[in-house]
Amino acid sequence: MDTDIYHVLLSDCLLAVVLFGLFWYVARLARSVRGIKAWGGAHLVYTLGATLLDAFSPAFAEAGEPAAAVFTLNFGSLLACIGMVGLAWSIILFTTQRALSRIEMALMPAGIALSLLAWILRGDTDAQGIALSTVEIVSLAIMAWRLFRMRDRPGRLPARLMAGGCLALILLYGSVVPGWLDGLFGIDPIWVSVDLSVWFMLNFCMLMLTSFRAADSWRHGAMHDLLTGLLNRRGLELELESRTARLSGDTEIAAIALDLDRFKSINDRYGHEAGDGVLERFAAIARSCLPERALFARLGGEEFVVVLTGAEAASAPALADRIREHVAEAEFAAGQAPTRVSCSLGVCRGGTLRDPFADLLRTADQALYDAKRGGRDRVALRAYAG
Repeated sequence: MDTDIYHVLLSDCLLAVVLFGLFWYVARLARSVRGIKAWGGAHLVYTLGATLLDAFSPAFAEAGEPAAAVFTLNFGSLLACIGMVGLAWSIILFTTQRALSRIEMALMPAGIALSLLAWILRGDTDAQGIALSTVEIVSLAIMAWRLFRMRDRPGRLPARLMAGGCLALILLYGSVVPGWLDGLFGIDPIWVSVDLSVWFMLNFCMLMLTSFRAADSWRHGAMHDLLTGLLNRRGLELELESRTARLSGDTEIAAIALDLDRFKSINDRYGHEAGDGVLERFAAIARSCLPERALFARLGGEEFVVVLTGAEAASAPALADRIREHVAEAEFAAGQAPTRVSCSLGVCRGGTLRDPFADLLRTADQALYDAKRGGRDRVALRAYAG
């Protein structure tokens, strides 16, 4: 075997180890994003398998070690098939951010079975070449399709570049197909150079995509409450600033302050984990009652606020009462038996976007205290005095 190709493939293995470390690091920064660590691990497995197949097996054969050559050939192909399907899995996970379907899960056993079948029936370079090329072409086609469908900015450009790279590799790996009929299967320096260059581009673009997603994840975490997924105080302020910049200063605004009644007793009786479950359930119920454009935030503990702008602001009292009724009718899991929970709500109306939001919220809080003093499980209304 050409020693230059041998050294290039070994260098590619070292690069794959470094890339795995980088993807692992990005995955730690964006724990909620699927597919990042899977790409780094699958690429490392694929690279190790391809190196065993293309570098070590020929080296053992030239050294007069036929048994070692056959084993590294077949084992390397098996690893490469596993890694290639793993790469397809990671792209599916990354682009869809959902669990794999049963059909997608079946890709792995199918790829392993194809490589094992080639090992059992013939166990030579041509058989494993056919098996690996088939797995590569199918996996790359899936990856190209998924990447091409990505629409979110700024990831669309690197995703399209990756899709183009996958198509280039399909053509490259498909170029050996005619040789199958003649029992020929092999690589040359040009083939290896093109292959490694395209894979370098794929990994570079994938690092860009994962970095974008990691930044989005951090940005989302900075503006949202981790428990309920609602806006936090900072996120609410930024959303209000955005609306103030887009809408007229005379646009009406209403604020609804929400607070769970006797929530401390739930924590004391059932524990904080049960209390967190009640907060999550409460947030989901309240959110289901709100219009799409409403801003809903958790300010801390059991304190929440809803902000309505424009024509929706006039419906604030009715929406508040709707939330109260839905919460009162719902069952909450706390302890061994379902628990009933009530909430009090204070509504502030009459303000505009040019008014200080802190004053609007303070008025809504005063209305909330009115509801608490009035017996809880009710809605109180105050007009913004300016």
